[in-house]
Amino acid sequence: MPDNSSANKRIAKNSVILTIQLIFVLLLTLYTTRVMLDILGVIDYGVYNVVCGFVTMFTFLNTSMSNGIQRFFNYELGQNGVRGAQKVFNTAVYVQIFFAGLIILFTETFGLWYLYEKMIIPDERITAAFWIFQSSILSFLFIILQSPFTAAVMAHEKMGFYSSISLIDAVLKLVVVLTLPLFGGDQLVVYGILFALISVFNFTIYFTYCRRNFDEISFRLDFDRSMFKSMLIFSGWNVFGSFANMMREQGINLVLNLFFGPLVNAARAVAAQVNGGLQSFVYNLTTAMRPQVVQSYAQGNIDRTMRLTFSISKLSCFCLYLISLPILVDIDFVLHIWLGSNVPAHTSSFIYIIVLTSFLNNLNSAVSGVVHASGRMKLYQLTGGGCILLVIPLAYFALKMGAEPEWALLVCFFTMIIAQIVALIVLKTIVDYSIIEYVKRVLKPFFSVVILSFWIPIVISNQMQEGFFRFVAVGVVSVITTSLLIFTIGLDTNEKGLIIQLATKIVRK
Repeated sequence: MPDNSSANKRIAKNSVILTIQLIFVLLLTLYTTRVMLDILGVIDYGVYNVVCGFVTMFTFLNTSMSNGIQRFFNYELGQNGVRGAQKVFNTAVYVQIFFAGLIILFTETFGLWYLYEKMIIPDERITAAFWIFQSSILSFLFIILQSPFTAAVMAHEKMGFYSSISLIDAVLKLVVVLTLPLFGGDQLVVYGILFALISVFNFTIYFTYCRRNFDEISFRLDFDRSMFKSMLIFSGWNVFGSFANMMREQGINLVLNLFFGPLVNAARAVAAQVNGGLQSFVYNLTTAMRPQVVQSYAQGNIDRTMRLTFSISKLSCFCLYLISLPILVDIDFVLHIWLGSNVPAHTSSFIYIIVLTSFLNNLNSAVSGVVHASGRMKLYQLTGGGCILLVIPLAYFALKMGAEPEWALLVCFFTMIIAQIVALIVLKTIVDYSIIEYVKRVLKPFFSVVILSFWIPIVISNQMQEGFFRFVAVGVVSVITTSLLIFTIGLDTNEKGLIIQLATKIVRK
C-alpha cells in the first residue's frame, strides 16, 4: 500500500512552492500588461492579441499531446519506473516533431490567408501583424518541443524548478516591455521577436535541466510502435476535446473580431488576463495534486483517486471564490488602478462572465483528471467536446441578430453547464462512484459557503465611497468571513488536514 501520508505532504509542499511563485509572477504579469498597454496603445494591443490568438488557437494540438505525455509519464512511473518513462520520452519526441511540422504547414498556408483576408486589422498595421504572426509561430514551435521536458519535470514533481523558470519567464517579459522604447523601428514587431526569443531560452533551460537530472531523458533512434499507437489513440481523442476548448476560447475571439473589431478583442484580452491571474492560484493546487490522481489510479487505488478528485473539485472552486469575490465586488476600481484610463469598454462585464465560467471549468477539469488516468477518452471527449463546439455557431447567431458582445461569452457559460453534467454521467461509466455523493461532497458545501458569504462584501461596498479604503475593507472582511466558512462547513476532515499542512508550510516559508 503506498504511503498516502508522504504523498499528501508532497502535495502540500508543492502547493506552497507554486503559490509563492505565483504571487510574484502574478504581480509581474499584471504590471507588464499595464506597461504594454501604455507603450503599444489599445489598438496595437488588440492587434497583438487577435493575431497571437489565432496562432495559439492551435495549442489544442500541443495541449492534447502534452496532457497525453504527462499522463503516460505519471502512469509509467507508477507502474514501471524509469524504464517505462524512458519509452514515453522517446515516443513523445517523435510525436511532437510530427505535430510541429503540421503546425508550420497549416499556419503558413491557411493562417496567412486568414490574416490577410478575414482579420479586421487597420491597413497601416498589417505588415506589423505579419511579423507578429511569424514570431508567434516560432515561439509556439519551441513550446511544442519543450512539452516532453515539461512533462518530465511535472511527473517527477520538481515544482521548485518549474516555479523558478516561471518566475524567470515573467521577469524577462517585463524586461522586454520596459526596454521596448530603447529599440528603433516598430515596437510591436520588436516585442514579438523578443517574446519568441524568451520561448527559445525557456526550451534551452528545460532541455539542460532534464538531461542532467532525469535518467529517462536520453533520446534513442529506436521506435516503440506499441507506445506510439497508445499515445496517439489517447491523444487523438484528446485532440478533439482540446479542439473544442480552443474553439470556445479563440473561436469566440475571432467571432468578436468579425463583429466588433480589435477594441473588443482588447477588452476580452484584459478580462482573460484577470481571470488567468485568478485561475493561476487554482492551477497551482491542481498541478500539485493531479500526478497523485494518475499514480493512484495506476496502482489500482480507486478510493483514493476519487477522494482526491472530489477534493480537487471543491478546493479549486473555493480557492477561486475566495480570491475573486473581493475583486469582482470592486472590479471598476481595480481596473482603474491597474490600467489607468486605458480600460477598454465591456471589460468589467467580460470579467464577470469569464470568471463565472471558470468555476465550471474547474469542476470539469477535476473530472477529466480521472478520465485521463484511465485512458478511456472516446466517450468523454465526444460528448463533452460536442457540447462545447456549439459555442461558435450559437455565439455567431446571437451577434448576427444584434446582441451585445457579452452574449458571446454567456453562450460559453451555458454550454459549460451542459458539458459538466455530461462529464459526470460519462465518469460513471469509467469508475464506480455516486453522482449523489459528488453533489453532497462537492456542490452542496460550495453553494452553502457562497450563499452565506457573497452578500457580506456587497453590503460593505454599498455603505462606503469608492476608493482604496473601501477596497481594503471589502477585501479583508471578505477573505476572513469566507475563509472561516470554508474551513468550518466547506471542508471534510481530510481536506482540513491538507489545508493545515499548507498553512504551516507557508508560515515556515
